[in-house]
Amino acid sequence: MAALTPVISLLGTIGSAVTAGTAVLGGVQTIAGIGNSRQEKQDALALDQLKRQQNLQQKQLEERAALERQQIALNTQQAEEQRKQALRRAVSRQRASFGSQGVGSASGSSQAVLLGLFDESDEERLRREELDALRSTALDQNISQSRALNVLQRTQLAERQRLARQLF
Repeated sequence: MAALTPVISLLGTIGSAVTAGTAVLGGVQTIAGIGNSRQEKQDALALDQLKRQQNLQQKQLEERAALERQQIALNTQQAEEQRKQALRRAVSRQRASFGSQGVGSASGSSQAVLLGLFDESDEERLRREELDALRSTALDQNISQSRALNVLQRTQLAERQRLARQLF
C-alpha cells in the first residue's frame, strides 16, 4: 500500500494538471469564440453592404432600362408617323404621275404600283419592330446577367468568409 501512495499522489497531480489544462483550453475557446463572433459580425456586415450596393446598382440599371424602353417607344412612334407621312406623299406623287400620264388610279397597273408602295412601307415597319424587339431583349438580358453576377459575387464572398473562418 505504501508503494501505491506515490502513484496515487502522482495521479492526483496529473488530475489537477488536466483540470487546469481543461480550464485554460476553455478560456482559449471562449476568447476564440469572442474573436469568431466579432469576425462573423464583420463578415455579416460586409455581406450586407455588398447586398445593399448590388441592390442599388440593380435598381439603377432597371431604371436606365425603363428609360431606354421609353426612348425606344418614342422613337418608334415618331418613325411610324414619318413612315405614314412618307407613304402618303409617295402615294400622292404616284397618283399625280398617273394622272399626268392619263392613267387612272383605278387601273390594274396603277393599283399594283400603289400596293407595292404600301408593301415596302409595311416591310420597313416590320424591320423597325424587329429591331426594337431586339433592343428590348438586349435590355432584359443585361438585367438578367447583372442579377446572376450579383448572386455569384454574394456566393463567392460568403464562401471566402466561410473558408477564412475554417482556416483561422
